[in-house]
Amino acid sequence: MKKIHPWQANDLAGDYEDRGFHPTDWEEVTDFDEEGYGWVCTNDGFGFVNREGYLVIPDEYQSIYHPFFQNGYCIARKNEKYGIFDRQNNPVIPFIYDNVFADLSSENPRVALCFNGKWKIIDIDGNLILHLNYDDFYSFNEDLIIVGNDYKYGIIDFDQNVIMDFEWDHLEFVGDNFCAGKTVDVFFDREKLELEGVHYNNYFKYFNKDYQKIKFGIIDIHKNILFPFVSDSPVREFNPKNGRARIIKNYWENPDLDDDDLCFVADSEGNKIPFSPSLTKEERSKNFHKRCHELIFGEGTFPY
Repeated sequence: MKKIHPWQANDLAGDYEDRGFHPTDWEEVTDFDEEGYGWVCTNDGFGFVNREGYLVIPDEYQSIYHPFFQNGYCIARKNEKYGIFDRQNNPVIPFIYDNVFADLSSENPRVALCFNGKWKIIDIDGNLILHLNYDDFYSFNEDLIIVGNDYKYGIIDFDQNVIMDFEWDHLEFVGDNFCAGKTVDVFFDREKLELEGVHYNNYFKYFNKDYQKIKFGIIDIHKNILFPFVSDSPVREFNPKNGRARIIKNYWENPDLDDDDLCFVADSEGNKIPFSPSLTKEERSKNFHKRCHELIFGEGTFPY
């Protein structure tokens, strides 16, 4: 089993050299879980060490996805392919897939796998649950699956009955509700955005494949609008009890707006709710996410 030193992990060596010393304690560079596994990144890749610095999971992965070891499993990427390994580094799901989505925290984990553009859902033991006869897959929960056809998204159940029609340009779970996106009559200059480093992305989505702008809001399973379609980016923090949500405005459309008006908490009608007391620049850099979360869900609810 290979042993490494703390200063060889998590890209911190250069930083510590600039400060004139190397870390000698593993707690300085990683957090250990309840079984003593600490995530590390070395020059060779990603893995896990124990408290003595031995690589209990070799640093052979291109990426390992958080949260780690839910029910003892990790999703990772190796040699450009995705799979799942356990605490003994056994490939529970072989590393042959183009994409993987899984709810590993559930009592009976299910896994969605993409191979050559085709999706299927299996259980963690590899037993087939269903083949998905759709162009795209986004995610699932205990009862529902978000899938797409011809770049429009809808919802099916595990018997593949259509629960919500395929009319949305974006759809994802937000608690018991859904963040939905629909296009508006605005098209962006693709070349200009790509020069600014803005590309089409299914997670950080601002526009469709044709660079047509999408507006995002919150709907329920019956397509009732719970939060208006006013955000330029998917709404992922929403409180159905008070109707508040965190929304984002595109900086390239609003070059004159300051940071406070590009990302903020809004009431149920989409109006900005100011912080009280207001944030200083230092507080914004350190506590912005916490203050937003607590303005939506209440004081003391921030999980980190």
